[in-house]
Amino acid sequence: MNKKLKIKKTFTIIIIIVIISLATFLIYKYIFFPKKYSKIVEDAATKYGVDPNLVYAIIKQESKFSEVAISKSKAKGLMQLLDSTAYEFSKYIKEIDRNNIDLFDPYTNINIGTKYLSYLVKHFNGNYYLAVAAYNAGPGKVDSWLNKDYSEYTQLEELIDIVEYNETKTYVINVFNYYNYYTKLYF
Repeated sequence: MNKKLKIKKTFTIIIIIVIISLATFLIYKYIFFPKKYSKIVEDAATKYGVDPNLVYAIIKQESKFSEVAISKSKAKGLMQLLDSTAYEFSKYIKEIDRNNIDLFDPYTNINIGTKYLSYLVKHFNGNYYLAVAAYNAGPGKVDSWLNKDYSEYTQLEELIDIVEYNETKTYVINVFNYYNYYTKLYF
């Protein structure tokens, strides 16, 4: 085989590998880690001061981006909100009619869910790990697991050690795995 043909074959193989790698990356990014409802998520995250990638990670974990999702505990929509939580936190959002809350509407659900997440982040002094655990188990339950020194739990492993519910442990691990993917894929 002559040298030119070898170079051409090698170059072709490299091009094919690059194309397959790029296609795999794009499929992984846009199929497995989409940024659906990006305008709503980005606006709400900015408005309420939370990382939009955390909102995407919670939506992925809670509903896999299904706006009509309903849990066995009757949580609804993209961010899986209970009616009572939605009613309580809708009072902080003037664009939402508190007497007519549609949790299957992406704008309503994402705004209330992000406002609630923002409340949890503030409650736990900026600690995202504790806020995410509380998003699943409730802030009172998370408070009961802690020594009240929220700064003590700065590593995911430290938090997982004190979480008493297996569902919440799995939830927090999944959300932060998704969060890390979103952060890396959409740098």
